[in-house]
Amino acid sequence: MQRFLSLVCAVFITSFTFASPSYAKSAEGAKSFVNKVAGEALSIIEKETDKQKKQKMLERLFSENVNIPWVAKFVIGRYWKQATDSQKKRYLEEYERFVLYHYASRFTDYTSGSFIITEARDDGDGEYTVSMSLKDEKDRSSEPVFVDYRVRAEGGRFRIFDVIVEGVSMITTQRSEFASVLSSKDIEYLITQLANKSIAPVK
Repeated sequence: MQRFLSLVCAVFITSFTFASPSYAKSAEGAKSFVNKVAGEALSIIEKETDKQKKQKMLERLFSENVNIPWVAKFVIGRYWKQATDSQKKRYLEEYERFVLYHYASRFTDYTSGSFIITEARDDGDGEYTVSMSLKDEKDRSSEPVFVDYRVRAEGGRFRIFDVIVEGVSMITTQRSEFASVLSSKDIEYLITQLANKSIAPVK
């Protein structure tokens, strides 16, 4: 179940698509947005059997639907302002490659799953929470897992800016992991680790 959960959550972290005018800045629009992206991800997972093709399709989906630069800047926190222009450019490039490879490759072995959107609420200030129940179809005895997607309406489109699983924020967790690395190393070290597709704890 944890594998299914991590894979589905990866699709949503800070993802976006253009919303139709009738759905702009509404809880129903946020709900439709989340439902669309989730459906597309699971369709690829279930229908494509060739792992290389699945990898490419998922990478394309992430590239088109994830606001990677925003996530990259958030998870690096205050260290973003400390980086040079050259470091910022290389960091953003390597972070994007890291995200696309890391998450898409995890999806390639997965073949089934289901979800039900249980609630969409307006949190005010153009922000919404869309709640979802996730179920592993291979393990009928498993309990569903509940996930909240925090969505922000910006300029006629939605952006999911956080995914909360059992009270744990995914982007806050990654930010903590990056801070652990950067507190004892520098951004060049982080960029190198991203280029190697691995973020390992510093000992």
